[in-house]
Amino acid sequence: MNDTTNLELNFENVEGKSKKITIRRPVLGLTEADILPVMETFVNSDIFDEDGLSPYAASKNARYIRTEVEEIFVKEEA
Repeated sequence: MNDTTNLELNFENVEGKSKKITIRRPVLGLTEADILPVMETFVNSDIFDEDGLSPYAASKNARYIRTEVEEIFVKEEA
């Protein structure tokens, strides 16, 4: 069995649409106090602006996404 954990940072852009940043192999056990200042840095920065519009206008949430893969079978090539 193989599992992976990613950290997903969710934002809203200036149009209210969802935008996310996914971090592979994150440090586990982070808290809101750890993550929110980093997300606010994205919100308050204009380095990601697209045509003067911020794709990261507001922070929404952060969460760990864990994916578990269990192989049922793998066909051997002839």
